[in-house]
Amino acid sequence: MRRRVLGALLRNDVRLLFRDPLLVVLFVIALVLGLASRAALPAIDEGLRASGVMPSEPGGMIFRETFPLWVAFIGYWQAALMPGVVFAFLLLGEKEDRTLTAMRVMPVPFRRYLLYRVGLPFVVALVFALVVPLLIGFAPIRWWQHVPLAFGAATTAPLATLLCARFANDKVQGLAFTKLSGVAGLTIIVGFFLDEPWQWGMGLFPPFLIAKSYWMALDGHALFVLPAVVGASVQIALLAMLLPRFEPATS
Repeated sequence: MRRRVLGALLRNDVRLLFRDPLLVVLFVIALVLGLASRAALPAIDEGLRASGVMPSEPGGMIFRETFPLWVAFIGYWQAALMPGVVFAFLLLGEKEDRTLTAMRVMPVPFRRYLLYRVGLPFVVALVFALVVPLLIGFAPIRWWQHVPLAFGAATTAPLATLLCARFANDKVQGLAFTKLSGVAGLTIIVGFFLDEPWQWGMGLFPPFLIAKSYWMALDGHALFVLPAVVGASVQIALLAMLLPRFEPATS
């Protein structure tokens, strides 16, 4: 894809994004949550301590022990999901306007355009997954451990984009998909409180494996990256299966 065409597509996406306040909110929500968590998590921890809720008894769990959960949920899951949802809505808008049909007679091959449509959310999600955990600031891991986890998390975005745009017919159905994605993300929260080996059962939801890799890195496991590799590989395989099937659904 030529630079001139790529630049035109990017400018058009920016115009469409800022034309819809909902998309702007979805786009920045992970960054906002990251910044808010930096202040909110210690405040919640102190409030629960003062009220005697956590720990409720000597030796009980304190809220601070769950900080790695929120870093994983917000920094690796939400930070990757939200860009995927935003670009899915842009793609749904093109489906409703029949822009995708018009793309078939444009100089840009449709398959290249579709690759652009899934490549852009990956790049944005990668930036978010690199930045948001640092914004939260708690339970940090070394930078060289953080990078492969961010890459793994970013594979969630193009898959979310394509799943939503493939199976939703309009933006109303896209909103329902967004809610379903939010429910699916609860797998990460539930999995955090499970003991091994039961915790690995949550790996049927690939983004959980990214979170698991992060928790393993915190615990000093040498092979911490393996779950993230598996999770990312599964999502890439699903993306490869969906890409050739998207075109007939837009005709």
